[in-house]
Amino acid sequence: MQSSFAQDTAQSTYAPDFCEFSVTFPEAPYKTRRCEDEAKAKCYDQISYTKVFALSSTVNFRVICNPIGEEVKEKYNAEVMKSTLRAMTSRSAVQTFETSFREEERYKQAGLVGSGLVGKTPTLYIAQLWIGNRSALSVEAELIGEAADDADALFSEILRSVGYRKDNAPTAEK
Repeated sequence: MQSSFAQDTAQSTYAPDFCEFSVTFPEAPYKTRRCEDEAKAKCYDQISYTKVFALSSTVNFRVICNPIGEEVKEKYNAEVMKSTLRAMTSRSAVQTFETSFREEERYKQAGLVGSGLVGKTPTLYIAQLWIGNRSALSVEAELIGEAADDADALFSEILRSVGYRKDNAPTAEK
């Protein structure tokens, strides 16, 4: 069984075997086990990555990928996915600027861009929901604090890395 993280130079890619999607971080993120019930029967891993820049800007990511049944992909249409994102961000995003949805052959993806506050500090908030045939990925990304080129670049780099894993594509042999 392959590790959830593949080391590529200094980067760390989150891509567990069951997940059709991946996210690459500049270094290993933190992994915590979360359970939804007292019996600990419904548990999942939450991947977190935080980097602080000169104590004035912070990049923060939370990522969850869970296995799903194929019927889930059919239930998650544009409106359901956008509603799910609004619910995910209800405590963090004070103002939503834009929501989007796209459907590809092998997955659906919805996104939300908003702003909010962490304490009294302004925050840019981006949430994404990816639904495949056998897994669902949620991404919550925050850019907290003052504008800084290095924080902006890291934030963009990680967001650009999120996507459908090319190794999931069917080959001619299949």
